[in-house]
Amino acid sequence: MAVRISVSVPELVAEKLKKQGDDLARLSLEKVVCSLYREGELTHHEAMQALGCPSRLAFESFLARLNVQRDDYTWDDFVEDGKAFGTPPDA
Repeated sequence: MAVRISVSVPELVAEKLKKQGDDLARLSLEKVVCSLYREGELTHHEAMQALGCPSRLAFESFLARLNVQRDDYTWDDFVEDGKAFGTPPDA
């Protein structure tokens, strides 16, 4: 289920987003998801689902293209991602 949010942004912000592409709604979603992922609020799997990435490789490529890194990725995150994919790692 998706929640629709309407946001007003300054023209300068809109102009910066428009330089990255025409679909401002999609770009905004990507920015929010990347921010939440980077802050550790979304797991790898949750961020993938939110963006509709078809595979882990596609998501990793997306993150690399935007230079998004999570230095605090823990073993628990790894286990959670494994469960989400149906293949939990051995502890």
